[in-house]
Amino acid sequence: MKFEKKQKSILYGMEITHGVRRALMGALALVYFLSFGFSVVSVTTVFAISSIIMMLCEFPTGAIADYDSRKKSLMISFLLMSVAFFGLFIFKSFWLLALSWVLGDIAWTFSSGAGSAWIVDTLNYAKEKSKIVKMISQEYIFERGGHIIGGLIGLVVVAINFSFVWLLVSLSNLFMFFIIWIYMEERNFTPEKVPHGYVKKSLIKARESYDYLIHKDNKELRTLMVGGFMGVLAVGSFFVGVPIILTQSLGLNPEHLSGLHALLAFFALGSPLIIEKVANKKGFRVSLFSFFVIISLSILAFSLTQSLIVAVAALAIFTMIETGSDIIEESAQEHEFDSKIRASLGSVSSINWSIANSIAVFLAGLGIQFLGLTITMSISAGLAFLTSLVYLLGMVKE
Repeated sequence: MKFEKKQKSILYGMEITHGVRRALMGALALVYFLSFGFSVVSVTTVFAISSIIMMLCEFPTGAIADYDSRKKSLMISFLLMSVAFFGLFIFKSFWLLALSWVLGDIAWTFSSGAGSAWIVDTLNYAKEKSKIVKMISQEYIFERGGHIIGGLIGLVVVAINFSFVWLLVSLSNLFMFFIIWIYMEERNFTPEKVPHGYVKKSLIKARESYDYLIHKDNKELRTLMVGGFMGVLAVGSFFVGVPIILTQSLGLNPEHLSGLHALLAFFALGSPLIIEKVANKKGFRVSLFSFFVIISLSILAFSLTQSLIVAVAALAIFTMIETGSDIIEESAQEHEFDSKIRASLGSVSSINWSIANSIAVFLAGLGIQFLGLTITMSISAGLAFLTSLVYLLGMVKE
C-alpha cells in the first residue's frame, strides 16, 4: 500500500505539472504569439505543423518506453519540456519561438503513452476496469488542480510580465524531472533486448500496434480511435476560437483569460468523481454519446451569445463534460490495450490526436480568416454531434 501511494503521488505530481502547462498554453499561447504582431494564420500554421512533427516522433519515442524504460522516457520528456518553455521565455524571434514550441510538442511524445503504461503496469491494473476508471478519474482531478494553479499564476504574473509565465512552466518541469529520477520505480515491466536501432524498433512496434488495431476482435478500439479523431477535430478547432472570442468580442484582457481558465478548472474539479459513477453505471458507449451531444450544444451556446455570463456558463459546462469524455475515452482505450505494446498503442492514440489537431487548428485558422468566427465555431459544434453518433452506432452495447 505504501508503494502504491508513493507511485500514485508521482503520477499526480506529473498531472499537476501538465495541468499548469496546459492551462497557460490554452489560455495564453495564441494571444502571446499575436502580441508580437504575428498573424493568426501564421501562428495556427506553426501549431499545426508542430502537431505533425509530434506525430512523426510518436513511435520512436514510444519504442523507448516499450523496449527500454517508461521511467527513462518520462525523464526525457520533462527535461526537454523545461528547455522548450525556457526558449519561449527568452526568445522574441518568430522562428525561435516556433522552434521552442515544436520542441515542447516533441517533448510531450516521450510522455504520451508512457505515463499511463507505467502506472497501469506498475500497479498491475491492466484487467481491472473499475480501478482503471478510478485511477484515471483521480489523475484528471490533479490535472485540473494544475489548471487552477496555472490559471492563478497567469492571473498574477501576466500583469507583471507576460513572458515570465513560460519561465515558471520551465522550472516546474525541471523540478518534476528530478522527482521522477529519484523516486519513480518500475514493476511488472521487463526491458526487451532487440538488436536494432530505435528507428527499426519503432517500426516493429508500429507494425505490432496497427496489426492489433485492425484485428477483427478489436472493433471497439477502432471505434474509439475514429471517435477520438472526430472529437479532436471538434474540440481543437473550438479552442482556437475561444481566446479570440473572449478578447475581441467580449473584451477580456490576457490576464483575465488566465483567471477564467482557473475558474473553469475549479468548476471541473469535481467532474471526474461524477464521471466515474456515470461510467460505472451507464457504461462507456452511452456516456460518450451523451457527453458529445452536450459538448456540441455548449459550443453553440458559447459561439452565438453576446453575453459574457452566458459564455462563461457555456465554457464551464463544456470544460466539465469535455473532461469527462477524456476520462471515458482513455479508460476505454486502456481497457482494450495489450500490455506488451501499451505505450506504443498509446502512441497510436497520440498520432490520431496529432493528425486531427493539426487539421483542426490549421483549418480553424483559415475558417476564422475567411468564414468568420461564428461559422467556424458552428462547424465545430456539428463535428461534436457527429462524434456522438460514431460512439452510439459503433460501440458495443454494455
